[in-house]
Amino acid sequence: MRPYDVVWAIMANQAGVAGALFKKHFKAVPFLLTLQEGDDLNSLAYRLRLLVPKFFRVFKRADQIQVISNYLGQWARAMGAKCPIAVIPNGVDVGKFEARNSKHETNSKSKIIITTSRLVKKNGVDTLIESLKFLPENVRLQILGDGEERESLRLKVESLKLGERVEFLGHVPPNQVLEYLNKADIFIRPSRSEGLGNSFLEAMAAGLPTIGTPVGGIPDFLKEGETGSPRQQTGWLCEVDNPKSIADKVQYILDPANVDLVVRVKEQAKRLVEEKYDWDTIADRMGKLLIP
Repeated sequence: MRPYDVVWAIMANQAGVAGALFKKHFKAVPFLLTLQEGDDLNSLAYRLRLLVPKFFRVFKRADQIQVISNYLGQWARAMGAKCPIAVIPNGVDVGKFEARNSKHETNSKSKIIITTSRLVKKNGVDTLIESLKFLPENVRLQILGDGEERESLRLKVESLKLGERVEFLGHVPPNQVLEYLNKADIFIRPSRSEGLGNSFLEAMAAGLPTIGTPVGGIPDFLKEGETGSPRQQTGWLCEVDNPKSIADKVQYILDPANVDLVVRVKEQAKRLVEEKYDWDTIADRMGKLLIP
């Protein structure tokens, strides 16, 4: 009787290398690798350049790879994976987000853009701040989250004279995030890279119109224009590093002439999360992967 049923490594960094080394010595034990990388993958490879030979073995020794997006599945193949790859995303506690967002349907003069994000370069919060230059003064931005770029972002707000329109709320406990989502009009994260993006899914579950970039795993769930018909649209896509593109999408969503489409897109987005990203569904799929 073998002492292990499976070795499971999460992310292809040092943990993945450890899993691959384990597999080398326990060849009969299945090796499951989960990929949740959200940073720029070229940058990740650069940081691990001294481990490159071992890094590639992580993918080649895995018996099964589970990824949270199609993008990461393609990356695993490019890194040499030959085993089966299952796309099973992270989930959302849908019941927690049952409260419907109604702020957008009000005639409130103040319009609130919200982002829940680590304040790091990959999440593009600097671009989001710059987009306010192209939007009316009644459009404000709330930033939930903290990180290494907080001070540089504050300086950007000051240099653009946007202090009265941008609010840094710092770290907000997960059980309080919904309160802020329900008071907002639009969720935006103009990511430069993204493995999946649970913050998008939570905003969609809360009934917020959502704007993102077509990078990484975001196109798996956020579809607009050529990527989806009006009956399939679940959000709006802006260009990477383009503040004007963000502003254009915001103005479209806030335009009263587009309210019917906006309401339909919000409903379709919420339904998508309920059907494909509920944690009960995800847990069932992961259980079948770990215990066939």
